[in-house]
Amino acid sequence: MDLSRLNRGRVALGAVGSILLVVSVLFLPWYSLDENPQRLEGPDFNPDAFICGSGEFECTGFETFPILRWLLLLAALAPPILAWIIARGHKLSYPTGEMTMIAGFTAAVLIAYNGIIDRPGSNIAESGVSLDWGYWVALVGALLIAGVGYARSLESGARARRKAPGTV
Repeated sequence: MDLSRLNRGRVALGAVGSILLVVSVLFLPWYSLDENPQRLEGPDFNPDAFICGSGEFECTGFETFPILRWLLLLAALAPPILAWIIARGHKLSYPTGEMTMIAGFTAAVLIAYNGIIDRPGSNIAESGVSLDWGYWVALVGALLIAGVGYARSLESGARARRKAPGTV
């Protein structure tokens, strides 16, 4: 294992991206709920109006998404796996860093979709759901992971371009 093959800047950015993504998914609040009359105690109390659990007005990504949480934690493993591949000198059939880039961009798209396009909840539970700061930290972490993979795939060099079949 030769650690001199690793670029210190990319290793640091990849580590920061992974740590940001893991910490934000597990511990930081992604969504906060308004205290509207449908959620509060009273004659119209509806326990289904809370996406974070009954009486909770903040929730993390881990609490909110049963499947997405595991996908995001897997995406956070991409930079350490990339560093392992580079340090060990493994030969791949694709440019090194490409899968890390794909994992980071996929995580970023999933995070953006679940915050900008379709927020969690339905009916009453969907009203008054706002993004909290942990959501933005997760998005930045995923984009850092994608950027590290992209930078590494550019460095690995362009391979000899193959022509399409049937062309001269």
